[in-house]
Amino acid sequence: MLLYGEDNYRLRQKLKEIKESYQAKHKSGLSLAFFREGESDLDKIREKVEAVSMFDEKKLIVLEDLFQNKDFQENFFDYAKERKLKDDEDVVIVVCHEDKLAVSRIKNKFSMIEEFSLLSGPALTSWAKKEFKKNEAEINSEAFKKLIAYVGNDLWRLSGEINKLVNYRGGEEIKEEDIDLLVKANLDANIFKTLDALAQRDKKTALWLIHEHLERGDNEMYLLSMLAYQLRNLIRLKDLIERGEPYYSLAQKSGLHPYVVKKSSEQLRNFTLDDLKKIYRRLAEIDFKIKVGLTDGPTAIDLLVAEL
Repeated sequence: MLLYGEDNYRLRQKLKEIKESYQAKHKSGLSLAFFREGESDLDKIREKVEAVSMFDEKKLIVLEDLFQNKDFQENFFDYAKERKLKDDEDVVIVVCHEDKLAVSRIKNKFSMIEEFSLLSGPALTSWAKKEFKKNEAEINSEAFKKLIAYVGNDLWRLSGEINKLVNYRGGEEIKEEDIDLLVKANLDANIFKTLDALAQRDKKTALWLIHEHLERGDNEMYLLSMLAYQLRNLIRLKDLIERGEPYYSLAQKSGLHPYVVKKSSEQLRNFTLDDLKKIYRRLAEIDFKIKVGLTDGPTAIDLLVAEL
């Protein structure tokens, strides 16, 4: 069996399910073995495969991230062919790999394959809703949209943020203000680029960047949330600068990460405080119109760029 893909979280969860299912049937655990990156000793793997089981148990051998090494790769599959491991019902080999390039060379060797691509759009939304259901927790729709916009498809982090919110609310419905209080937004590099283009009145580039987001599955509410978040950062920093705050204290005074301060400060040269507030107000208007159904997201965002 081959498990692979960039979504390390779901891959690890699948591996955990396989391990727990195996241990439920085979209590001794003596026929379970893990070989991780750096442990590509074929003799030791062969030893585990060929060991006689005291309890007549199936063997589960897990090989994690071992196949970047081409010599190991060739030697292992030569051994598997010679030992007829594909037909051996008493030995289950599970290969886990995040490197798609390494996997592309070995996929044809497996009869059972499961890929874990990064989630986006409806698939990401569905996954997050199931996590709240699993935790027997309620979250209102606006809070849910903001959570997805802030965290994106890093499922390790999203899972942690969901647990944090559930524990904080203690059984009560999670609201938008809880997201603002407890969850830090991930800033996509393209958000900086989009605002750079807007600052330079480069509408063509701004529209291209926005539609790149839409084409890869990000919805318009994600874009609006990210743009609004960064505009709030810019307004906060511009206000501090205009009040004479020195650069070295901006991160501490604003509560922003130094990297965000650095990137944002570069953008501030092209905006006045009034510019920033005007764009932010227009974003708030667009957000409201989309939510009440007065306009659709892509059209509203296009109009916003055209007006600047």
